[in-house]
Amino acid sequence: MAGDAFYIRQMWSFSRALDLGLIDEEVERGLQISLGERHGERVAYIAMRLGRALGLSKETLVHVTVAGLLHDIGALGNFTDYKGAPRILEKHCTTGATIVKRFPDGAILAPAIQYHHETPDPSRSALGAPAEEVPLIARILSLADQIDLRLKRRLSSRREREEILEWVTMETGTLFYPEVAAAFKEAAQKEAFWLDIEQPDLLQIALGLLCGQWQLPSARELESGFTDDLAATFADLIDQKSKFTARHSRSVAETVEHLARGLGWEDDRLHEIYVAGLLHDLGKLSVPRKILDKPGPLNSAEVEIIRTHTYYTHRLLTEAGFPTRMVEWAAHHHERLDGRGYPFALGDKDLDEGARLMAIADIFAALTEDRPYRGAMSTGEALALIQRGAGTMLDPGLIDLAKRTLV
Repeated sequence: MAGDAFYIRQMWSFSRALDLGLIDEEVERGLQISLGERHGERVAYIAMRLGRALGLSKETLVHVTVAGLLHDIGALGNFTDYKGAPRILEKHCTTGATIVKRFPDGAILAPAIQYHHETPDPSRSALGAPAEEVPLIARILSLADQIDLRLKRRLSSRREREEILEWVTMETGTLFYPEVAAAFKEAAQKEAFWLDIEQPDLLQIALGLLCGQWQLPSARELESGFTDDLAATFADLIDQKSKFTARHSRSVAETVEHLARGLGWEDDRLHEIYVAGLLHDLGKLSVPRKILDKPGPLNSAEVEIIRTHTYYTHRLLTEAGFPTRMVEWAAHHHERLDGRGYPFALGDKDLDEGARLMAIADIFAALTEDRPYRGAMSTGEALALIQRGAGTMLDPGLIDLAKRTLV
């Protein structure tokens, strides 16, 4: 069960990353709904409580919780193509199902996510699937999703709760499946159900209900396989948010691994810095697309917003339990040797070799890619510009390495 607890913790953190990406006016306009903060984790909690009321096994409750955390994973990557079109609801269900198939228990998670916008009345469903095709987990997610979208981001009043219960009763058999609606009415009788949803430590509350009060380690060593798939999935989602960053995360990962190999790093550390490269811009999901794609210079307020992305990368990877060295390699790529970087204003003595390599790899990849305000530079042009930061921004010795290995 400790393994399940750590898995849920990891998924919880990446669900928060999804929420950062989905709280964006462009996405909301595409989905034609207003998305609330912490939507994924709140849906996961509500769904888990419904599963408990239905008497599901602990193994199935883990599946319900993870499916709730990831239920909108298909929305982020395709909204730019389907903005404002009703088909986005259908598209994000099928895209999400395709993404999670390669996750642990993907055969269970995929149909849950594919059908999470289905209802007893096919005319109100995303896919119009017949009831017999909709698994119980998807039925649970459907109600949990609708409940959270209806809730305000504050403690709900008794009257608001009564109105939600009346609404569920009225829509049972059309919008909500009867057995799930009955489970919700049972769970909703508990005052703690409503109070829990608004608590900042909802993860610990959920883990307490699922696994007992597990004391998880703050971090543990990187595991290959699923973590690699997860990192690659989120790298693609990060890069798809802007049309100008189609391969940026993968380019940084490949470049930093190449540089580290030139220094003779061992295979296990090469793997770690590659994964850190894939996730170095995870916090950029919090930056609105209109800033990422702005064709001209950013104003001071926009610069402040985009500078927050490395802080969120640090927080999200720390919460997910990644080893400290990997968190720092990923999150310190905008720090400088002279202490004038962000967000932590670290200096020479605080930045290890991996963080210094990541800074060079990030700049090199960005300079050799098209941006809204300029075309891609050649390798020589990029290295010449990087050279200008030697000793103040970047490590001179590692710049020499880049000039030898990246040509």
